[in-house]
Amino acid sequence: MSPNLEMQVNKTNAGLFTVTYGRKEAPLNVQEAAFAANGLGFISPAELGFLRTKESQGIFKPYSRTSSDVFYDDRNNQVVIVPDGAISKQVGIINLVDAHRQYREYVIPENQRDLVYAMVDEMLKSGIAFVAPHGLTEVQTSEFGKNDLTSRLFSDKGLGIEAQEYGDWLQSQGRNTNTFFMNEKNYSQAQKAPYLNRVRVCGPGFDFLVDGDYGSLYFNYFSAFGVRFEKTAEGGPKK
Repeated sequence: MSPNLEMQVNKTNAGLFTVTYGRKEAPLNVQEAAFAANGLGFISPAELGFLRTKESQGIFKPYSRTSSDVFYDDRNNQVVIVPDGAISKQVGIINLVDAHRQYREYVIPENQRDLVYAMVDEMLKSGIAFVAPHGLTEVQTSEFGKNDLTSRLFSDKGLGIEAQEYGDWLQSQGRNTNTFFMNEKNYSQAQKAPYLNRVRVCGPGFDFLVDGDYGSLYFNYFSAFGVRFEKTAEGGPKK
């Protein structure tokens, strides 16, 4: 879908939810503005996994950027997954886009680092954010509910989403493992400063994988889903 065209917004039923969604190919900041204008937010990895399992027409199979930030912490050389774009919102998505337009990582400015460090530490302490491995990691789809990385990434207690449901669906697609790519430890350490990326969840066109390593947030051919969940039956949580 061209970023110069109006985004088409559709609805689908997913169990207890009616999900309003749109998909747009555009730089990250253009996607954010288009989603917000339609009352949508970036899809999370858990939401995308859930909708893939529920939508028989395969609407949600394609690649998507997600709402999860990937923070490369230079203090201890850790990879930290931060939900809901908390750091992106703080530093400004347009700044990530501008950095990637210049083919470089988005380094957190010095005058914002103390605040970002404090945010990350608090979210790690509360269990909202979590640490991911550097480099390539493969997780058995049969273990999605038990593995810390997949359980945290593809579960959402507020929406009643369980990671193993997505793992089972991947198995039904012939996938016994799911591959995760983050920057290698030596690469992130060489940056000598904290920097930020986004989690992307790929579909069968790229093979099923998840990555948070260097990837352009600027170019138009990278797509994303925007979604809004609404409860349609008693007993289901509401977002």
